[in-house]
Amino acid sequence: MLLFLTLTLLFVFACSAQELHGPGFGSYFYIKGEEQGEIQGIRVFVGILGLIKGIQLRFGTRWSQRYGAPGGRAREFLLEEGERITAVDGSAHACIWHLRWTTSRGRQASFGRAIGKRFSARAPSAAQQLLTANGQHWFFCLSGIGFKWGLAPQKLSSQAPTTASPERTTGLGEVSGSGSIFSLGFPFRMPWQGRT
Repeated sequence: MLLFLTLTLLFVFACSAQELHGPGFGSYFYIKGEEQGEIQGIRVFVGILGLIKGIQLRFGTRWSQRYGAPGGRAREFLLEEGERITAVDGSAHACIWHLRWTTSRGRQASFGRAIGKRFSARAPSAAQQLLTANGQHWFFCLSGIGFKWGLAPQKLSSQAPTTASPERTTGLGEVSGSGSIFSLGFPFRMPWQGRT
């Protein structure tokens, strides 16, 4: 009984540590790469109606794979040396419609349209920053997104050579190509089926 209670408390703590914003249905994703360094860029794929279709993060000089639904126009926000993501605000209805990233230097990058219920996520303390993101997606869009906050990863003493993505810009811009990484996992819940 004590083991069951301990495991339950650990599960509740883990779930609350990375709360998902939005209805959250479809395939789950976790953006890997935080062991390669701090987040240096964000690429968001925005659909024709303004909804958020996909996301990529750049850790050090390497972009993660793209997560989300296919399509959308890629827009990116590159961080300056020593700059960190400290807050993310957004809105969601059946999909994530809007994401606004705020940095330690007060710069902001906004993607999509502010439609639906608003949400906000902040680093728990001034020493912490965004480490990575997770969420869910389905046919048309991201349906949920969560944020992992923590202290900056330790610098790697010997980094393997990496190559930066050829679509580099400074600050907020657009890049060509839409990517198409897509998977639909089961069990699948539609938005009107509610959460369990």
